[in-house]
Order: sequence, then C-alpha cells, then structure tokens
Amino acid sequence: MENNTSVVIIDNHPVVRHGISTMLEQRSDMDVVGESEAGASALPVIGYCKPDVAIVDSSMTTFSGVDIIPDIKALSKETAIIIYSMHQKHEPIYRAFKAGVKGYVLKIDSTNDLIDAIREVTHGRIFISPKIPSTVREQLLAGNDGDSEGGLSSLSNREYEIAKLLSQCMRPDEIGEALCISPRTVRVHRSNMMHKLNCERANELLVLLRDYFYH
Repeated sequence: MENNTSVVIIDNHPVVRHGISTMLEQRSDMDVVGESEAGASALPVIGYCKPDVAIVDSSMTTFSGVDIIPDIKALSKETAIIIYSMHQKHEPIYRAFKAGVKGYVLKIDSTNDLIDAIREVTHGRIFISPKIPSTVREQLLAGNDGDSEGGLSSLSNREYEIAKLLSQCMRPDEIGEALCISPRTVRVHRSNMMHKLNCERANELLVLLRDYFYH
C-alpha cells in the first residue's frame, strides 16, 4: 500500500532487529525498509530511504542512540525517531526528547506498545512508555531536566558521550580513537566531569558512572 509507514531499525543485536522486523512485517500498514547494526552505517540507509520512522537502540557499542539523532534529522528531517531502550531513569529519557525524539519505548514493553509508538509518532504525537514512572512522565512533560535528582544533567553533550564510554572501562586513548579526538582532550573532559560531579579521583568517577549507566 502506498500509505504504509516506512521504518528503519538501528540496533546492535541481530536477534532484536529480526524480532522487530518480523513483527512489523506482519502489519499491513508498516514496511521495514532498512536495518543497521550501528549508527554510522545506518546513516546512508536513512539518507536513501528517508523513512517515516527510525527505531534506534539507545546503547550501541560506541555511540549512544541519542548521539546520532542530529545526523538522522539532518538527513531526513521528516523522520520521526523512537528510542528503544532498557533505561528508565529520568535523565537519559530527558536527553533523548531534548535531542528531538518523538517516542521512547522500553525493551520490556509489549510489542503492542512499540506498534502504538510508531502510529503515534507518525501522526506527530509524543509516545512515552507506559512503564515509565508517572513522576518521570510528569517531569518530562513539564520540561524538567532532572537536576534535582543529582544525575549527570550538568554535563555537556560531549562530556556525557565520554562519560558513557568511561563507564565501559575504556581508556582515554581508546575513547579518543572512537570519537576522533586526542587522549589529552579526553582527559581534560574527564577532569571537568570530576569537578562537576564532585569526584576527587578517577576511580571514584568510574564507580559513579557505572552505577548510573548500569543500575
């Protein structure tokens, strides 16, 4: 059908991509027009297909799903983006919506929730997982950035990006290579993060970040 909703799936895990694709292809009003395992390789697909909806994994190997949102929007400004995530904390959700996503679905949600999200964002509406706590939903709708929760809201986008990689125990040289910046720049950002988050030692920062991203 000409009016079918076109969807691109961006997720590191082949099983997840296959599962979503199989589910959507069973819908008479939806077509999966492309898949990718990572953000960078997904961009050519986005640019070529210009899908109605992009379903993006929040936690890819090097980049977070939020990192590539500006690139997706630059290539296809009409594409509505849904973040598909395991994270229920306020701040990652807030950052995603601030970056321009229209939907946030948890990987523990039902398949019907993902279908509903696609249909809602296609019609220009916002979708937030029903499993997100009501207090978080209210803060999001009110535009609250979560500073009161003592999270990582004080970090810049680049610092947040580096923080996620530090939480994976990556060294400054590895992070620098992944982000195409110098190890020295990574160390400067790490020092700034320690100051903002009141950490006296790098190990203290690591513990804080691992607790934030993985608990």
